[in-house]
Amino acid sequence: MNHVLKLGAITLATTLLAACSSSNDDDNDDGETVVSPVAEQDAMFEVRITNLTNAQPLSPVAIMLHQSGFNSFIDGEAASLALELLAEGGDNADVLGEVQAATQHIASASTDGPVPPQSISDAVSFTVPTDDLSDVRLSVISMLVSTNDAFTGANAANISNMIVGDVVTMSGPTWDSGTEANTETSGTMPGPGFGGEGFNGARDDILDVVRFHGGVVTGESAEFGLSTSDLEDEHRFLNPSSRIVVTRVQ
Repeated sequence: MNHVLKLGAITLATTLLAACSSSNDDDNDDGETVVSPVAEQDAMFEVRITNLTNAQPLSPVAIMLHQSGFNSFIDGEAASLALELLAEGGDNADVLGEVQAATQHIASASTDGPVPPQSISDAVSFTVPTDDLSDVRLSVISMLVSTNDAFTGANAANISNMIVGDVVTMSGPTWDSGTEANTETSGTMPGPGFGGEGFNGARDDILDVVRFHGGVVTGESAEFGLSTSDLEDEHRFLNPSSRIVVTRVQ
């Protein structure tokens, strides 16, 4: 009698295991069990921008994920019209449009608004398909609005090797777009308290190429100040003027 009970229990357990297995696996035409592959999840990144300056608001930040081969700007080359619009007037619409029209585009967005001095932006989230993870570049561009044509950010930084949980921090240098002379006059700067025109299609910078910004001079010093400048000492900035923090959350 005990042997019969044991055999019955073994048969029941085997039947239950087979039923559980059949719920996850499929059988092919030959009766062999085929395990279905688990679908890979898309990756997700979060990007935050810190304004490191004392009194330079950052315009709404253009944040772009793309593949290699695309650049919003190149050191030593003339700025595009899209970059000029951003660097002189803080308008990032054309910069975002430029990357969205490129074959290398993955994802892009703008912060909800400007990033005040000494503050951190809200996180901007991006989803990246797994097929694109082998070549992901990050570009970030924002104007220092109390300047003629200074901007800060990252240029095609490689974040392809990040895994879930990784946090990468990078410095955002300050660039001069080379499109407008750095007169530092109120009429040519759109920042708070100045209300200048911002973008002007005429290019009057004698170099007309993107390069590292030398910093604003201001009119503070009678000996070394710039006679045309309406900027004060608080508007000066160091390099870097921004910090970019990227987190892979999925």
